[in-house]
Order: sequence, then structure tokens, then C-alpha cells
Amino acid sequence: MAQASDLKGVFVNRWIALFSSLLFCLPPCVLAQGWRPDKAVEIVIGAAPGGANDRIGRSLQRLLQDGRANQITTPVNVVNKPGGGQSVAFAYLNTHPNNPHFLGLASSSWLTTVAAGRGTVTPRELSPVIKLLDEYQMYFVRADSTIKSARDIVERLRKDPASVTFGISTAAGNPIHISVAEIARLAGADPTKLKVVVFNTGTDTAIQVAGGHLDVGIQSPGSAMQLTQSGKLRFLGVAGPRRHGGILANVPTMREQGVDITANVFYTIFGPRGLDAAQLAFWDEALSSAMKSDAVKKDLDFNFWTVDTVGHRDLPAFLEKELDAYRRTLVALGMAK
Repeated sequence: MAQASDLKGVFVNRWIALFSSLLFCLPPCVLAQGWRPDKAVEIVIGAAPGGANDRIGRSLQRLLQDGRANQITTPVNVVNKPGGGQSVAFAYLNTHPNNPHFLGLASSSWLTTVAAGRGTVTPRELSPVIKLLDEYQMYFVRADSTIKSARDIVERLRKDPASVTFGISTAAGNPIHISVAEIARLAGADPTKLKVVVFNTGTDTAIQVAGGHLDVGIQSPGSAMQLTQSGKLRFLGVAGPRRHGGILANVPTMREQGVDITANVFYTIFGPRGLDAAQLAFWDEALSSAMKSDAVKKDLDFNFWTVDTVGHRDLPAFLEKELDAYRRTLVALGMAK
């Protein structure tokens, strides 16, 4: 006959086994009783409606609002705060310190503003949450241009840095401008002698190239897509590590053509200063999950965006590395000290 102590041991072991089985069946939201939004969330965009920043912000709004990302049940709103190279948006964000219901979306163009010493707010004064995606730019020329490859640009710059007129958009010294400086470096040319014209939008740049007023444009694929499909422009190369897919699959990278440069505008989410570990972890997980969902794939494919996340633990070091690289190039361009 079993002793009382033996029966007690069997009873306890069965309860442990039952509890363990139930624990593994619980959904993540029950296991992780950390912070989650309990009021409306505001995504602050440092640009006017209609551009890439705005499109990405509103894609995130849809993904979070539909309740599939970590069971967010509160409203998610988008607020546009253009101006100051996105600095206006981040100054506004920091008027809500320690408040995890406010998020800001930044393109890497803001980092070049900071690197040049013109930003009123720096990443260290915010709470970096997650890098979301990359937008690798396209080099394009007029359809009948005598520039047939990326190497042709290098050879022209080698002979005369002012022989090629480049068109970019939004601001001098941005990541696209920096890629042009990289080409000058490969050609052994003085980057301060380059002819770079800045337009308000990528579409403006494409129109000017098609009209023969510029030699080379560098923008996101969508900016030049219509004029390329109508036969007025020709894509020269992708300034990224791999080719775009879909209808651009036949366009080689600049690297494939022997010109090892990158023109990437990446997008990052920040919170206001003072967010704690649980709040950062929640948004990191929620936004990372959103970028992997089937619901976002259409937006990614249509805009030729590439998901490449960096989480909140590694993000500060990543941003510092990018800032240092931008700063070195901007000094070479005479645009920073």
C-alpha cells in the first residue's frame, strides 16, 4: 500500500505537469503581461502627405489599426508635421516625454540633417524603437542618352567632374546626394566640383531628366516609372545590394556594373525620450510583426521597399555608425565640419 507521502508526491507532480501543459497552450498575450496601448496612438510624420514617409506611416496605421499586430485595440492616428528636415516632427514628439502612445517615423534623410549639424533634435534625445525598411534608389537617364552604363558615369567624372549634371530631390546632402559623392570618389574626382540640382520631388527630377535638362536622375523607382514605361527614360541601375523584383528584375545593380555604391533611404520608428524597456519591447515586436504580415506585402511590392529590421537593442549602435559615415562624406562635400 502506497505511503501518504508517496501519494502526495504523485499528486503534486500531476499538478505540475497539468500546469505546464496549460502554460504552453496560453497565447502570447496571456504569457506576456507587459505594457500595451490603453489610449489612442499617434504616428508623427515629418513630411507632408503624399510622399514616401506619409505612405509608410499610413501603411503602418492600417496594419496596427486592424488589430492583428499584438492585439492593439485603441485608435491609431497619423499626424503630419513637415518642416526643418523632419526636425519639427521630432521636436513635437519630445513634447510628450515618457509617453509610449506617440511614435515618430523618420527617413534617413533626417540623419543627414543631424550629421550636417542642422538638426534641432538628435537620435540620442529620442527613444529608438526599430528600423523598418530600405528604399534603394534608381539611377536613370533620358532614353536616348549616350550614358549606357554606370561605368560611363565614372569615366565622364574622371575626365571632368562637372561634365555630368545630377538631379536629386528634397535637400542637398541627403543620402542620395551622398551616393553621388561616392561615385566621384570612385572616379578620383573632387566631390565639391559635382553639378547636383535639387528639386522638390522625385517626379520633378524625372521630368527634368526626360526633358534633357539633366544627365542623370537618382530617385525611388516609382518617381520615374511612368516616364520609363512611356519610353522617355531608361533605368540605368539599382543603387543597392540586389536587384528589385517584378517589372524591374532585368535592371542590374550598380555593383554588377563595377560601380560599388549604395543610395538607400531607410525608415526608422522613434518614440519620445524616456520610454522604458517594456514599452520599447512592445513596439519593437508589434512593428516587426506588422512588417512580416501578408497585409503589408502589396505595399512593399508596389513601392519596391525592402524589409530589413533592426530592433531596439541594436538600433542605437546602427544609427551611430550611419551618422559617422554620413558625417565623413558631408565633410568631404564641404557641407559639415
